[in-house]
Formats: sequence, C-alpha cells, structure tokens
Amino acid sequence: MTSMDSASATPSGRPVPGVKNHVAARFQPEIQGLRALAVLVVVAYHFWPEHLSGGYVGVDVFFVISGYLITAHLFKEAVKTGSVRLGQFWARRIRRLLPLSLLVLLMTAIAAVLILPSTAWQGTLRQIIASTLYVQNWILAADAVEYSKADERATAVQHFWSLSVEEQFYVLWPVLLAVTLAVMALRHRRNSSVAPGPGQIRRAFLGVVGLLGVLSLAFSIYYTSAAPAQAYFVTPTRMWEFTLGAIAALALGSRQFSQAWGNLLGWLGLALILGSAYFYTDLTPFPGWAALVPTVGTVLILVCGGKGAVTGVHWWLSLRPATAIGDWSYAIYLWHWPVVIFSPYVSEQAQNWYIKVLLIIGVFMLSALSTRFFETPIRRAKILLPTWRTMAAAASGMVIVIVTGTVAVSSMETSTNDATLSEDSACYGYRALENPSECGAPLEGEGGLSPSPAEVTEQNQQEEFPGCQADTDEEGVQECWLGAEESQAEGTIAVFGDSHATMWLPALDKVAEEEGKRLLALTRSACSPRGGDVTEDSSECLQANDAIIEQVAADPSIETVVIAGSQIHADFGGPGRDLGLDSGEFDLDQTALAMYEPIVRWLEADKEVAVFGEVPRMNYETREDETLPECVALNEDELSACNDRVEDTRVRDRWLTRSEDVFEAEENYHFVPTEDLVCREGTCYAVLGGAITYRDNSHLSQNFIRSTTETVKERLQPAMG
Repeated sequence: MTSMDSASATPSGRPVPGVKNHVAARFQPEIQGLRALAVLVVVAYHFWPEHLSGGYVGVDVFFVISGYLITAHLFKEAVKTGSVRLGQFWARRIRRLLPLSLLVLLMTAIAAVLILPSTAWQGTLRQIIASTLYVQNWILAADAVEYSKADERATAVQHFWSLSVEEQFYVLWPVLLAVTLAVMALRHRRNSSVAPGPGQIRRAFLGVVGLLGVLSLAFSIYYTSAAPAQAYFVTPTRMWEFTLGAIAALALGSRQFSQAWGNLLGWLGLALILGSAYFYTDLTPFPGWAALVPTVGTVLILVCGGKGAVTGVHWWLSLRPATAIGDWSYAIYLWHWPVVIFSPYVSEQAQNWYIKVLLIIGVFMLSALSTRFFETPIRRAKILLPTWRTMAAAASGMVIVIVTGTVAVSSMETSTNDATLSEDSACYGYRALENPSECGAPLEGEGGLSPSPAEVTEQNQQEEFPGCQADTDEEGVQECWLGAEESQAEGTIAVFGDSHATMWLPALDKVAEEEGKRLLALTRSACSPRGGDVTEDSSECLQANDAIIEQVAADPSIETVVIAGSQIHADFGGPGRDLGLDSGEFDLDQTALAMYEPIVRWLEADKEVAVFGEVPRMNYETREDETLPECVALNEDELSACNDRVEDTRVRDRWLTRSEDVFEAEENYHFVPTEDLVCREGTCYAVLGGAITYRDNSHLSQNFIRSTTETVKERLQPAMG
C-alpha cells in the first residue's frame, strides 16, 4: 500500500496545534478500515438492496481513497526524482490489480455457461471482454441509451464498471502529472532557473488537479440531470471524486487533525457515508451533487480523526478485524457480485437471509485465500519485476480470459442447438395453434426449439429492419420504406406506433409485397400512437406524432393505416380537439381520447384504419424479472412452466383493443385481434410449434411473427380491399 509524506507544519511552515505527525513511510491502518467500511456497504447493498438502498456510495469511497493514495505516491516520486516513471507505475498497478481480476473473470466465464441460462451467455461474454479490457463502464453507458437493452438483467461482471473507471484514472493521472512536470521543467530551462522545488510542484499539481476537479464536478452535475443512466457510469462524471482525495493528499500529505474537534469531524465524515448509504435510493440523482455527501465524508475521515480508545474514529477503523477486511476488500468486491448473480440459479433458497449470510461468509473466506495465496505471491514475484515482463504477462492473461470465455460460450451454444424444425414447416409457430388436428399435441412441438432461446434473446439487439424505428428523442419524422418496389406498387400502407408496431414489420412487409403495395413505417421507440395538444415544450414523440397525423391524412397515396402499440404506457393529456366521442358511454379518460385522436383524424380523411389489439404481456404477475426466452432456457424439459393465464397478461386498460367497441359503427375502421395468436382456452403459450413466442416479455419474436403472416394478411384484407 502506498504511504504518504507527513510533517507537523502547514504549507506556510508554521506548526499546527493538534496535527498528528506521521513518519514518511508509516502505514495508516485506518485507511484499511475505511476500505472495509466501503466494501461492507457495497456488499450489504447488493445482498439486501431493500434495507440499504444507497449502499452504492461505497464505490465512491474507494474512488476518493484511490485519488488520495495514488496522488501522494506520484507527488513523492516527482519531488524525489523530478519525474513520474510511467512504465514502472503502470507495472505496479498491473501486478496489484490484474491477477485477481483476471482470475475472477476466468472463473465467471466458466461458471456462466454451467449455471446461467443460455440467454445470458452472450451478454455475459460481451461484458467479460469489456471488463478484461477495462472499458466496461462505457459499455454499460452505451447500453443505457439503447431502448432494446433497457430491460436486460445485470450480468455477473457488471460490477467491473467501477474498476474500469479506476483503471482509466490510473492511466490518465500519471500522464497528467508527468505532463505538468514536463511543462514546469521546460519553463525553468527557458528562464535558466533552478529545477522546481517541492512547493512549486505541489502548487502546480494542486492547480491542475483542482481545475480538472471543478470541470468534472460541473459536468457531473449537468450530465446527471440530462442523462442520469449514462452519467452514472462514464468516467468524466466521476473524475472529481478522485481529485477530492488528490487535493487532500497534496494539501496535507498524511498529516491528520486529531484533537477533539478533529476527531469530531472524523465522526461526522463517518455519519455522512453511512447516512447517504441508508437514505439514498436508486431514485437519487447520482453522482452529481448527491455524491458530495459520501465523498466529502471520506475526505474528513482521511484527514481528521482521533486514535483514542473507543472515542477515536481512527481507533475503530484501525482494529484488526477492520484492517483484515480492508486487506481483502479488493477481492471481496470482485467475488461477491458473481455470487449474488449465480446463487438464485443454483438454489431458490438463496433468497433467504440466513443463506445470504452464509454466502457472505464464504465470499470472505474465498477472498482471504485468494489474496493470500494468489494475488500476493504474484504481486511480489521477482520474475515479474521488469516492466516489460509485467506488460507481457498482463496481455497474455487478458488473451486467455477472452479466448476461454469465447470458446466456452460457442461450444455450449453448439451443443444445445439440436432443433430439427424449420420456419417452413406446416406446424411451425402459430401454425401449430391454427391447425391442431393436423399438428397434434403437444402444441409446443417435439422437434426442439428453433431458433434457440439465446438466439431469440439476441433479436432485441439485432433488428430485422435496421433504421426503421426512430429513437425516442429523435427530432422530426423518420420514414422507412418496405414492401413492393415503388415502380410496381399501387398504393401505400402506413404503420404507426411504438416498438410494438415495429414488431409486426416482418409480417407486414411480406403482406405489402404480396399485395403490390408500398409499406411506410412511421414508428418510434417508447412513443405510443396518440395525439395531443402540441406546444413548443412538447416531447419529440408528441411533436412527431402530430406531424405524422397531418402527413398521413394529407397523402392520397396512403390508403391504409395500421396502428399498434404496447399495453404499458404513460398517462397522457387529452387530444388536441374535441373528437365527438361519448366519453361517458365508453368510460374514456383523457389518455384514451389521446389514443383515439389519430383514428378519428384518419377516418375523417377517408383512410382505411386497421387497429391491432395489444399483445399479451407475459410473466407480469409471476416472473416479471425473467424474460420468456430465459424461462424457456431454464425449463426446456417442461415448457408449460413458462405459460401464462390469459387474464394475467391483460395488465393495463388496453385502449387499442377497446377501440373495437368505440368505432364498431365506422365503415372504414377494422380491428385486428392478436391475443388469439398466442393464447387459447385461457392459456398463453411460451412456445408454439418449436418457436419461442416472445423475444422478451412483451414483444413477439421475429420468427413467430413470420409464422403469423398468412393470418395477418387475411385479417388485414378488408382494410386493403
């Protein structure tokens, strides 16, 4: 562990009463205790998030400690040698951090294919590779803005995001300080003056670090408000936390205020950390301003606190149990999260509190052993002391992890893909439900699953028609043309709605092509097919919808409009005008009227309007945190375990389905039922004719949609004739 210089004087050289002296290389056990506090808070949060909802702040405590220790070490080296030896610094960090992290990643890659359902293998492998290369935080930030990945479950290596941030700090920080030293040396050479002294180096470092910290904090506050999901992971929003520790190290070294008021401030720092861990929740805007509470608390403990028995905060943090856990804290952090993720798949009893306690004890034992017999020997191995050997060993270890994970996943996927069915089969997918006399029982089919659960899950990221769905906040109207060639087409079918409208494109594209019509997709993710009163402050969704309603109504080539949407949506304001509907008779609220505005407008424009009913929402009441493909992967021997009762799948008002009653007298209105495509006699099926019906819990799979094409065409025929 890096130690820091200490003295008994302020920067001005005057003695400070109550400031405790430390020898330059003296070990500070309270820092290990602070690490123990940080990791215990994180572990408790991950095992019992409902009881310690803000335990994620433990990561921020680690960031401040890292900034404090690493900056002290680099400053000491700069004063002693006049430079920062980048290669040696990075080699030390590699020997300290990579062996154990690569071991955990390797074991996790192997355990994932043995324990997790096949639907999780590719996602886990992707994040293992990102974690091995220490860019996991950027991957998670990118995933946070992708609508298709919004409902993905956490992987067994997701916690490596914080290690990625820390490693990026270790790359940037010494380079920044080395450049600062180089600029100082160049200026002194030009002025023919003596080399900069410790005071000048300290002031220069403080200036650079302070400026970076202010800029990072300002960006963190802004970005946490503008894009909270991404702000949580990206490095620029976290860099200021490292600078807090760095400023404390540069300003005070290892001097600590230990009189009564200093000890009181130390206890205040502890209260700030524990208070934020208890009172913060997942809804707290973080990091931003909120992160100042635990990080300032960490700085207070680092620079303030007494060692008096019982009354001194540093006395408690220096006790052997605390320092021992601090010694293992890195290993505990690495091992505990895979245990959290894997344990429910091993046994349903893992959710019981006493099992969780046993698991935590096991994590502590594993961490102690792996630190003592794996991490420490490698870190001290003389054979790795040359920098080039350390770098070569690190590169080799990374390659081993990536190759092992890739081979494990690919080999397991090959061994589990034994389906004999194809989409051309007369009993594939919906056709098995449509023709029970020909296809027989069971309706699920007996030829295996095609495609596999993992391949169906991948459909969430692999769009069949890329670019045919606008992003939620994209400006303007995005058009996507499918169906028949323009030169051969007569008339156009427009498709309007959210991702549940985009979902039907594989079938609608084929229908339009066979009917000799162009297909115009006007869909947007997370944007319900509705109207409303549009102002300058209206969302991009509502503004685009308003423009689409006008565009379609005014375009004589568009003869038919298909409307589809999700059961799950927000409550909206009312429509932009009086629709002439009897709200009392049909029990319509403002949200319903907003959903019906496009229907009314297009009926008035003499369009044929086909409204698709909302598809069932699976697993909503029973396994809402488990996707349907994941359930199938876990229950391939008993697929009926993933079926759902039809009444449990009707989770909201379903205004599109209810529009059948509201507009039944309208000649140009056509309702297209969809519930019966996956449900019969009160049961909604997870698998039909060897096809997994859903790619998550609400979007039908692409292959299943294709199996419904002929039925969809038949039901749309009145709207196209």
